[in-house]
Amino acid sequence: MNNIKIRLMKKEDLEKLAEIYVEAYTKINIGERWTFETAKELLSHWLEKQPDLAFVAEYNNKIVGAFVAGIKPWWDGNHLVDGEIFVHNDFQKKGIGTALSIALFTKALEKYKVSFYDAVTYTNHKFPLSWYKSLGLVSSENLVLISGNVKSILSKLKKNSK
Repeated sequence: MNNIKIRLMKKEDLEKLAEIYVEAYTKINIGERWTFETAKELLSHWLEKQPDLAFVAEYNNKIVGAFVAGIKPWWDGNHLVDGEIFVHNDFQKKGIGTALSIALFTKALEKYKVSFYDAVTYTNHKFPLSWYKSLGLVSSENLVLISGNVKSILSKLKKNSK
């Protein structure tokens, strides 16, 4: 971990991070089709929304990944939510994800007194679910992620309101 440096994200990091994000998601092939533009938009969103929880990893002075997340007040205290962690494919298994996580979780705990980290990941792929489970994250028995096409939902709402 001596070659790893964790720091806050800067606007000038966004292009390199967008490239890494696209490469990482293309390799694991989970069905998300990220482009440079959409990845940069996502990371820009996080940098603007929660700049104090947008961390970049450098390995030997080269940007290799990031971890971003937000704070959401909840009934049992603040939750760390919607995290996105990614590390360049060539730098996996070097402790970079762990270093990013330590930095982000430490800051969130100290500054926002977070009580939980709520994340979404894929169950049909061993990684990263196996990594999250090794950290003690478990599937929530009373929550489920749902998603739908807004045009379809709106159409059904209009149909049902007649």
